[in-house]
Amino acid sequence: MKKILAFLAALTVVCSALTAPVFADESSSAVSQASSDSAAASGGSSSSALADRESVSADNEGADSASLYTPPDEDLLQSRGIFMLNIDSGERVYERNSQDKIHPASLTKIMTAIVALESGHDLKAETTDLKVYIQNYIYNQQAGGGGIYQGDQYVLYDLLNAMLIQSVNEASMMIADYIGNGSIEDFVAMMNQKAKEIGAMNTHFGNPSGLYVESEESYTTAYDMALIAQYAMQNNDFAEIVSRTAYTSQPTTRYPEGITWTTTNKMMIPNQWEGYYYEGIKGIKTGSLPDQDVINFVSTATRDGYTYLLVCLGAPYRSPDTQEIYQYNLAFKDTERLYNWAFDTFSVKTLMKRGTKVAGVNVRMSWDEDYVDLLADESFARLVPKNATEDDIEPRVEIYNAVEKPIRGQKGKTEQFIDAPIEKGQEVGVVHLYFQGEEIGKVPLVASKTIERSQALYYIEQIKSFFNTFIFKFVLTLVIILIVLYTALMIVRNHNRRRYQNRRRRPPQQRPRPRK
Repeated sequence: MKKILAFLAALTVVCSALTAPVFADESSSAVSQASSDSAAASGGSSSSALADRESVSADNEGADSASLYTPPDEDLLQSRGIFMLNIDSGERVYERNSQDKIHPASLTKIMTAIVALESGHDLKAETTDLKVYIQNYIYNQQAGGGGIYQGDQYVLYDLLNAMLIQSVNEASMMIADYIGNGSIEDFVAMMNQKAKEIGAMNTHFGNPSGLYVESEESYTTAYDMALIAQYAMQNNDFAEIVSRTAYTSQPTTRYPEGITWTTTNKMMIPNQWEGYYYEGIKGIKTGSLPDQDVINFVSTATRDGYTYLLVCLGAPYRSPDTQEIYQYNLAFKDTERLYNWAFDTFSVKTLMKRGTKVAGVNVRMSWDEDYVDLLADESFARLVPKNATEDDIEPRVEIYNAVEKPIRGQKGKTEQFIDAPIEKGQEVGVVHLYFQGEEIGKVPLVASKTIERSQALYYIEQIKSFFNTFIFKFVLTLVIILIVLYTALMIVRNHNRRRYQNRRRRPPQQRPRPRK
């Protein structure tokens, strides 16, 4: 019996040894990452060149990520919400409180224009007039002006210019009434639906003019307004209108020579308002609510081939200390500071050229080759500071479907392998490019040559892999258990048989005779 117990104990140890690896990962076949240092250690090199401007490739990553760059005079900026974007690449350059909800004021008219331009109406031919209820609404808000009166017919395209250039509130309401078939509420619903389609999820419009009405809730964010403005600027008619400094309408009954509307964007007109003009600026829209202490401004500016879009929301109208009205539009001042900083600081540089050797990786299942170079499959350019150098860019290589194996004699260290066959130009990984600790883009990596697979090595690897599968280990364990159980059963059976045979061979004992 002691032998049986010892045998069963040994069986337990064997089963434990066999089943333990079944539920553990022996090697990683998922996407693995390695830095450029590890790539170099395995024989590859990581190189990139900074050159003049080529193509730009970058993703606009989410609305909540922190700014990669900070202007040196950030403390002087007065706007509550700011978002700055490089139009050429779609890269965010700077943001502050870009998700804070702020009243859009007359920036609302950008969305009013979008809905009107996409309505399908012939804006240059169709006309409308000033309804009594619109006039009463505007005058009750003390927001009238712009030379629009009852009794005259106005071309919708002229009203669009009046609304975007001089921010005429009657024009926005008349457009909404006409496009909404007499229902401004329906038009506002279209505005909010369009905002969601564009991706402005934290924006809601209460009316088409941007006037502050307590019962008509309106709010937006600097990020959302950047999305809306960028979308609007893709419409040629919109972009043309907001680039004008003045516009004269078709003749009306009251004004036979037409009505001339002048832009509220003082930064576009030279030699008129001292200290405001900024060369290269174009559009887009101003907005202010003095009673709510809100000044907003959305604009674009171009210089030396670079174009930026800038949203400044919630700049103060009055001094918080004295409540005196500022003599200078602080949203304009923030705009000037940020454009000067961007144009002086940044340029687009090619950080990686197509065909650049980035790394390399070991290859399995081939007699001919055991290593392949990985090349950049496309050029990558990015807006970076003008003084950026090659050393500022950190590449991190990611190999698809790589197998990690320990390096003999180097405890805790592994090396990566990919399996043949490999075709020249086949995408086998990606390199992530980091600048100042932030990922700024990625480039696909392709194999530099074709490597054929050895069938013999492939079958050997398949057999080795089979021996490491769960099924094989399970079946092997089951067979061993059955053998052990059978052996134990045979031992017990033989033991019992010997005991039985020994009993039969023993002579019967004679009982002692009783004494007389």
